[in-house]
Amino acid sequence: MYKRFKSELKVVVNPISTWINENSKLVDSNEVTQLYSGLNSEGTKVIQNLFENRIFDYPKPISLLISIINQCTKKDDIILDFFSGSATTAHAVMQLNAEDGGKRKFIMVQLPEKTDEKSDAYKAGYENICEIGKERIRRAGEKIVQETGKTDLDIGFKVFKLDSSNVKTWDPDFDNLEQTLFDLQDNIKEDRTKEDLLYEILLKIGLPLTTPIEEIDYNGKTIYNVAYGSVLVCLEDDIDLDIVQEMLKYQSEHMPPKVIFKESGFISDAVKTNAIQTLKKHGITDVRSV
Repeated sequence: MYKRFKSELKVVVNPISTWINENSKLVDSNEVTQLYSGLNSEGTKVIQNLFENRIFDYPKPISLLISIINQCTKKDDIILDFFSGSATTAHAVMQLNAEDGGKRKFIMVQLPEKTDEKSDAYKAGYENICEIGKERIRRAGEKIVQETGKTDLDIGFKVFKLDSSNVKTWDPDFDNLEQTLFDLQDNIKEDRTKEDLLYEILLKIGLPLTTPIEEIDYNGKTIYNVAYGSVLVCLEDDIDLDIVQEMLKYQSEHMPPKVIFKESGFISDAVKTNAIQTLKKHGITDVRSV
């Protein structure tokens, strides 16, 4: 094994990362090769312009990612960054879409690594890297729309976090079984929202998280029309037959939908039975509860 120490070097230089320009193939072999350089300093400047502060160290240079995405993807591809950091890749995708009219989508994955309590990021209210990435996407999207004037540009995004199921598991306390049964009357965990449960339902029935969802307000209750009437969901309490009749208005014309309710959501068992019979009269037999 051969080792060489930094102290032995006569000339000390920092390496520069570069990306060969796509037009370099047109350059004569005797000419100097054209390089398109994206340096970390560029990434830092972009962050500072967005946040008016240096809240993230060594962000990826956006020009480099725009060049890579432009050369390696089609205009309707999905770009995945599994170590998204400050979400430079998402920023690059939105910028490139604005420039060439593309419809690319992005998926950013990042562990919620905590920021140092002494850092500018923490002092600015960003307790982990994910919060920095989310805010960057918001600010970058708004800036791109403002600079380009393209108000129809898709700069929206959804945030999902890995977590346990929203449904309580059967874990009986045999010393206090009566209380255990009482707790399971409502089998949804107390700190979960209807939206949390809805997306778990989508995954369990095999639908992607990008499935279109329409929220319908009916007398203060929310009905979810999923995939253009293919799935109808109501996760409210005090469900009555009027809500069931309203749900029928949104069923798909092509095939009977799946209909999903919260197990404890009906006003009474009699109403639940009548609801199932009403749905069957309209050809809907796939009725489920969670």
